[in-house]
Amino acid sequence: MSLQLLELYLIASCKKAKPRKEEKPVETDKPIITDPVKKQFIPIKLESENLIINLKYVENSALISEVNSSDGYSVKITYRDQLPFECLKYKSKIPFKSIYFRKTANTDLKVTFFDIDGKVDTPTGSLMLTRNTKEQLISIQASGDGPSYPYKESTWSYSSAGNVSGIIVKGSPNDASPIKYTHDEKNGIFKNVQHAQLLFLEMGYSFFCADTNNRLSYSNTHKPLENTDFSYQYDSVDYPKQFTILQSKQTFKITYTELK
Repeated sequence: MSLQLLELYLIASCKKAKPRKEEKPVETDKPIITDPVKKQFIPIKLESENLIINLKYVENSALISEVNSSDGYSVKITYRDQLPFECLKYKSKIPFKSIYFRKTANTDLKVTFFDIDGKVDTPTGSLMLTRNTKEQLISIQASGDGPSYPYKESTWSYSSAGNVSGIIVKGSPNDASPIKYTHDEKNGIFKNVQHAQLLFLEMGYSFFCADTNNRLSYSNTHKPLENTDFSYQYDSVDYPKQFTILQSKQTFKITYTELK
C-alpha cells in the first residue's frame, strides 16, 4: 500500500462517527379511563314467610304493570304518555277499586277514586297532587269521604338526598299531625322504579318506599302506635337483599332484575 493511501485510511478511521438522531416513539392514542357504569336494578319479588309479592313491568322499562300477592290481592296499571292512567285493584281476581290519573298543569295531577261493585263504579273522592320540578309530591289537596278514602290535606318536605323527611297531615284548621322519616345511605329498593311515589299512594303496602334511600324509621307524633323501624342486609352493590320490619318482626327477601 502506498504511503499516501495509508495516510488517507488512518485519517478516515480516526474520524468520529456522527451520533444517530434518536427517533421519538410514535405516540398512540392513550386509552380513556372512565368510571364503570353503575348497574341499575328494579325489584321483581319480595318474599316473607307469609306473603309473596311479585312485580311485573312494561317491557324494557321501569314502569310497573302488575303487582300480584299470594294473598289474592293484585293491582294492574296502564299508562298514557309515560304517566300512570288507570290503576285497577283486585281481590281474588275481582276488581273492587279503580283509580284514574290526569295531568292538569305543569307537573300537577288529579287522581280520582271509584269503588267497584259489579258493573257499578261509585266515585269516592279525588286528590289534587302538586309536585315540584323533580316530580316529587309537595302537597295533597283531598276531597272525599267513607272508610275507603283515608286521605287528608298534607304537605311534604324532603332531605338534601331527595328522601321524604316529613309530612304534615291536616284534618282540620286546628289539627296538624307531623310524620317524620329517617333513611340509610344505600340504594333504595324502588329508587329506579318510575312514578313509584304516585303508585304507592294507593298500592296498599306501607313498607313500599319510593325514596332514593331506604327508610329506617317512621314516626307519627299523634299516633305513636304506628311508629315503625326497619333494618336491612345489603348485597355487594349496596341494594337491600333483605329487610325486617322490627315491630312485627316480618322479614322480606328481595329479588331484583337489572334495568337495561
